[in-house]
Amino acid sequence: MRKEKDALGGMDIPDDAYYGIQTMRAVANFAVTDRSFNDLRCVIRAAAEVKKACAMTNRDIKALAPEKAEAIIKACDEIIAGGLVGQFPVNAWRSHGTSVNMNVNEVIANRANEILTGKKGYDQVHPNTHVNMCQSSNDIYPVTECIVLYREVGTALEGVKRLEKALAAKALEFKDVVRLGRTCLQDAVPVTMGQAFAGFHALICRNRKRLEAFRPHFQESVLGATAVGTGMGQLPGYREKIHENLSAVVGFPMHLAASEDDVLPDAAVFDSMQNGDGLMILGGYLKALACAGGKIAQDLYLLSSGPRGGINEINLPAVAPGSSIMPGKINPFLPELMIQVMQKVSANEWTATLNCAESELDLGFNSCAGFLAAMESLELIGKGFALFAERCVEGLTANKDVCREYAERSTSLSTMVSALYGYEVGGRIARIAYTEGITCKEAALREKLIPPDVAEELFDVGKLADRAATVDMFRKYSGMRRVE
Repeated sequence: MRKEKDALGGMDIPDDAYYGIQTMRAVANFAVTDRSFNDLRCVIRAAAEVKKACAMTNRDIKALAPEKAEAIIKACDEIIAGGLVGQFPVNAWRSHGTSVNMNVNEVIANRANEILTGKKGYDQVHPNTHVNMCQSSNDIYPVTECIVLYREVGTALEGVKRLEKALAAKALEFKDVVRLGRTCLQDAVPVTMGQAFAGFHALICRNRKRLEAFRPHFQESVLGATAVGTGMGQLPGYREKIHENLSAVVGFPMHLAASEDDVLPDAAVFDSMQNGDGLMILGGYLKALACAGGKIAQDLYLLSSGPRGGINEINLPAVAPGSSIMPGKINPFLPELMIQVMQKVSANEWTATLNCAESELDLGFNSCAGFLAAMESLELIGKGFALFAERCVEGLTANKDVCREYAERSTSLSTMVSALYGYEVGGRIARIAYTEGITCKEAALREKLIPPDVAEELFDVGKLADRAATVDMFRKYSGMRRVE
């Protein structure tokens, strides 16, 4: 064991630990779950990248001795590469980012000292003086979150695009499959399966673009703001250099938060320090995407119901037996998964809303729950949408004959009679068709309203699902119309 001291006293630290006394205190203070930052490697990687950029900048402005800077940078590189595993035991539920920032500072400092002197300790590199130079947890950790979220949004979008592509392919595959439209779960006018899937595709595409448009928000940084936005403790030249170095380290552009509407210098920085509405807005976009996926899943769930007692218009790929008691039963597992994803992501959005509303004064400190919720939502959407596309949408098929039969037997086809002869006549045809179990075409022919050759065209469900073809038919048979 080795002894470390802080403002509150001393503590024994295991010899093999690269973390120190502040980490040990945090472990005890926030032990509410078994989930630590050891489980959040993406966060630790981003934190190490920020620390590396800060060390580079402090070296460049001659605030940090080159040999110390290089030792810090080497330690950061080891963490970025996945090293120093198990050295980040601070619980994921913690007070803002102070504890995890100090955990990272201590690990880097001990490793940097080991590089310089062959042993742990803070003889050459101190976690606060050197590793945390020109920094505060209040600017370091929000930027760490932004880096993580920028990357995780990009990963989630790949899953969304896979579903989008699958829906587009099915729209084209099913463009000539006529099915019965349904409103309020009741029979309506014909539509093609392709049109329905084209609508699904447009829904996902629209919401994917919203998320893509918001992603650059996470390229905004408050590095150099230190504790409350004023930059107190920041050395000359740091602000001018830090984002150039950070961008080079993370591999995408990062810049200081700014707005053309600033009424005073750095107003956007103070805004970013004070407020966490970015997580709430992200949660809203993710909720919209999840609900879009859930709506599609619910529709496929209904359309695949059966096979003998339901709608049975589509067949979902069989991915597993559906019952422990009923042989041969196949359940819609992937649509059910998507509905559960929708529910969880929707709940996570409310968490971010509470975070945003309950931070106060000069620091929007209350981001923990919202950040963890956002990461969970991004993972659920990215992996869930990809699975839904791969194991459900890409392999589903249409029961074309069933679809057409439903469409042709719908009493909603009396709409064609209504358009020619008025609503009352159309209603009479619908009642005859329903009570006698015949089609509207058969009822109209029996009532001698429409000649047989004309009826074949007017009740062609393929044409009725085509807006232009329907208009052309009314133009062609305008002389039959008896509505004034």
